[in-house]
Order: sequence, then C-alpha cells, then structure tokens
Amino acid sequence: MRSAPTFTETARRAQLVGCAIDAIAELGYGKASVRKIAERADVAMSVVLYHFGNKDELVTAVVGECYRSLVAAMLPVVSAADGAAAKLAAHIRCHIDYIDTHRGHQLALMEIANNFRTGDGRRLHEAGLQIPPELLADLATIELDTILADGVESGEFRSLPTTSLALAIRSAIGGAMLPATADPDFDVRAYGEDLVHTFLLATQPTQT
Repeated sequence: MRSAPTFTETARRAQLVGCAIDAIAELGYGKASVRKIAERADVAMSVVLYHFGNKDELVTAVVGECYRSLVAAMLPVVSAADGAAAKLAAHIRCHIDYIDTHRGHQLALMEIANNFRTGDGRRLHEAGLQIPPELLADLATIELDTILADGVESGEFRSLPTTSLALAIRSAIGGAMLPATADPDFDVRAYGEDLVHTFLLATQPTQT
C-alpha cells in the first residue's frame, strides 16, 4: 500500500492540476492531451502519469479542484445570508463573481462536462467523476434546489416548481461565460445584479 503523499508530491499534483485546468480551458478538452499538460508544467509526460496514472484520473482531480474552489468561495457567504431571498441573491452573486475570477476553472469544467467520455463511452456524471463525496454536504447547503425549497416551505417564496426554476437560474448564470470570454466590455457583475433582481421578482409571494 502506497504511503500518504509527501508535501512535495502534493505540491506537484496541485501544479499539474492547475496546468490541466489552464490547458483544457485554452485548448479544449480533446486537444488538452497528457503530453500538452506535461509541456505546460515543464515536466516529462511520465511525471504526470506517475501522479495520476492516466488522463481520466487527472480529469477527476481537475473536477474535484473546480468544485472545491467554487464551494470555498460560495459556502461562507451563502451560509451567512439570513433567509431564502438573501441566500438566493448571495448564491447568484457569488457564482457570478467566481466566473469573473476563475474563468479558466469554469471553462475547463464546461469543456469536461460537454466532451469527456470514458473508454466505454460514459459521460462525466455517468462515470461518477462529477462531485467529490466530501463536498456533498457543503454543496447541499448552497444548492439552488435547497434554497428554493426552503423559501417555498417558509412562505418567503411563492409556490413554484423549484427544480425548473433552479435549472433556469443555473442556465442564466452559465450564460455569462460566453460574453465574459468574448467581449472585453461585458460587465459580468452588472449582469449578475440583473439576475438577482429578475429571480427575486420571480420568487416573490403572490399579492392578494
């Protein structure tokens, strides 16, 4: 049984994951080969394969790092918000801010989600590579479905299809990626404020 990784090994793995994120974001998943990632890290390809075994293992680490960094950015802010409306606004703002500050992470995750296949043709979620298990509890705290369901139950939100609305909000947040990447004048955070205003209006209780 292999011993726990040393500090140096841990640092090397983190470097390789960072290089993989940058390569996938810049080149696309298909062209970001292990060799290209090794070249970006200025190491031999054998070094990458020593730490990760194959590209699928490296992709697993990349997905895990993307989710960890997202949760780290969102959890304290969303958890501190008081009430469902404040949590919904915090979720949208934090995710938009993350897109603005971690565009490579978001692009890499989108590339993997859209293009990853295992040798037998399974997609990311089918291969069990999507969310590291240790993050599930924290993700549930900031998850849109949870926030919306809690708001409906408390009466802070009107009765609404939480699954459909959560999907619409995720899609709207993800919609910031293309203009943020293609248009240098696109104001990501102003877009986020528009989303906050729109979806808070959409969830308000019906006036009688």
